[in-house]
Amino acid sequence: MNRKKLIRILAIVLVALLVGGVVFSALVSALAEEQTVVGNAERNRHEITLEYLEDEQALHITQRLIYINETGIELRSVVFYAAGNMFRRESALMYGPDALEQVFVDGYAPAGIDLRTATCDGEPTDFGFQGEDELYLRVDCDVAPGESCAFEFDYYLLLMRCGAFQGVGDTDVRLSAFYFAPVPYDEALGEFAIKKPLAFTRWLYSAAADFDIRLALAEGWEVASTGEGAAEDDGSDGLAWRITAESVREFALSFGKRYRVAERLTDSGVRIRALTNVRGGAKRALDAAVEAVEQCEAWFGPFPASELDLAQSDYPVGALNFPGAVWVPEALLEPAREEDLKDAIRFCVAQQYFGLSAYVEPVADAWLSDSVSAYVAMLLREAAEGHESFLAAVNREWVSALQQTVPGGLTVTSDAALFDEKTYDIVVRRRGAVVLHELREAMGLEALLAGLSNFCRMGGEKDVLTEMDFVAAMDAADGGSWEDFLTDWVFNVGDYVNQTIDWFE
Repeated sequence: MNRKKLIRILAIVLVALLVGGVVFSALVSALAEEQTVVGNAERNRHEITLEYLEDEQALHITQRLIYINETGIELRSVVFYAAGNMFRRESALMYGPDALEQVFVDGYAPAGIDLRTATCDGEPTDFGFQGEDELYLRVDCDVAPGESCAFEFDYYLLLMRCGAFQGVGDTDVRLSAFYFAPVPYDEALGEFAIKKPLAFTRWLYSAAADFDIRLALAEGWEVASTGEGAAEDDGSDGLAWRITAESVREFALSFGKRYRVAERLTDSGVRIRALTNVRGGAKRALDAAVEAVEQCEAWFGPFPASELDLAQSDYPVGALNFPGAVWVPEALLEPAREEDLKDAIRFCVAQQYFGLSAYVEPVADAWLSDSVSAYVAMLLREAAEGHESFLAAVNREWVSALQQTVPGGLTVTSDAALFDEKTYDIVVRRRGAVVLHELREAMGLEALLAGLSNFCRMGGEKDVLTEMDFVAAMDAADGGSWEDFLTDWVFNVGDYVNQTIDWFE
């Protein structure tokens, strides 16, 4: 589609949004005046109000961010992710050709962000979208090292009908990366460390922050989200949801009209909610999640969130995982897919520890989240169903990946941005899990679990964990030295291609 024509279409649609949002403007102004402080004042703090304009298929959003300059230099501007602009043009979409029809079942239609105003410490400031696809926003400021400033944004987010990480479907409205998230500053490079969105693994690289969310919805909607939330009667025909979360790097929420909500507490008191309309789906999801959470707590310590929401979603390409929230495709909730559902939830529960809590750079060190979580998911199967079930799954899931030739010299630890979805699944999720299995065979299961527990503990002591932290965690587990062993397997696990494998132990 011609770019000028696309911009013209967006302009027409967003004018309609302004008309639809007039009634909400007074509510937005009133909420903004409260300036509620949540959590630790030493973290960035987002205060966000949203109203869903159902007829316009859009959201009116105001965002106030208390931003702390931890770069060590005086900042004249800050770069933010503006991922919603990916939907402005089809060429910008992060989905490959094979997934496009699955994700955009009704075809492509333009959507994106209409940023009305931006201020810094109460004063209007200059801003501009950057990059070929305008996925980043640069906002001017003047903030000294260690000092803070308040950014405020007023914008409309036009959604499209799709099964993407933002969008509207038959079941739910999905919102992830919907707010302006400041990009961390790389002191070594002297620039903001921008990461391009990826379809097959986590990509949003962000500092930990506190969130205070106000969401205005009509009656009949149920909400799943990161953090803890509750709804109150707003005195009209709708509900005002208040959601808070502390020290999280990716805030996500979804809401739908067709949900039935079921919940259960684990033995330690973690509240697990299932929001679904598939008969029996809530029980299957709750059973799998409770079992996985309780086993992980026995191995790695307290679950990283007090509440875990499992929400049925029109997200079509597998479960999508955020702190305290998982989007589960409807197909996985069907009775015939119970084993697949268990495997997906096991992976997501493991990733709540590895990557989301014990935080690693989500693109450059993706294997420290996905390879580890894939293997822990197999260990959860072993704990629940026995070693024979574990071996059967290992041979079913991993052997084909070990036998495929992968061009390009990509290894388990390669930057995720270098992969396509299929190769990433083969190399990182499957071969990476084999590397962890070889480590288990060498050091023993008890020591491996102790090392993984050490890694989780280190996540509470260090902002971003690295490969050397993982090695140190393993070394501390049994007093050994595992760097050479891991390096050898990470780079040479592809040697299995030349071997005949009748049964992989």
